[in-house]
Amino acid sequence: MNLHGLEFPDTLRYAPEHSLWLREEDDGSVTLGLTAYGCALYGQIFAFTPKRVGMRIERDRGFGVVEFAKAAASARSPLTGELLAVNEALRERPSLINRDCYGEGWMARLQPLDWPAIRDQFPQGETALVAIAERMRLDNFDPANVHVQALQWK
Repeated sequence: MNLHGLEFPDTLRYAPEHSLWLREEDDGSVTLGLTAYGCALYGQIFAFTPKRVGMRIERDRGFGVVEFAKAAASARSPLTGELLAVNEALRERPSLINRDCYGEGWMARLQPLDWPAIRDQFPQGETALVAIAERMRLDNFDPANVHVQALQWK
């Protein structure tokens, strides 16, 4: 799926207000990563400092810090759960998030509380695209902005 030149795989679930994608794993855990839209908003990422594996992460609380040009932001979880794993490759190569946000640039894996009860809160497919488009509208996202165009995920 494509929106304003940004890709959004239809097999993933999305948390548009967090600019994150979610992938259900076979063991019941959920992998999180920054969407192409999140990458466009942040620009080049220089560091990702995750919380410690084993910590309980509350919904809307940080699971790590993303550092980008002259600023940093908390990567907030859309889920409550235990932090099972972090992408250690990002310590040495945080640019993986920009280069392959839906693959090698994944950020964290959580064991969410009561995933079956909340999974449908995270849209996928065309429903996700509508929700992401609304988030872009609320953010006053301007795809014609030349600075944004340079950040589009490829």
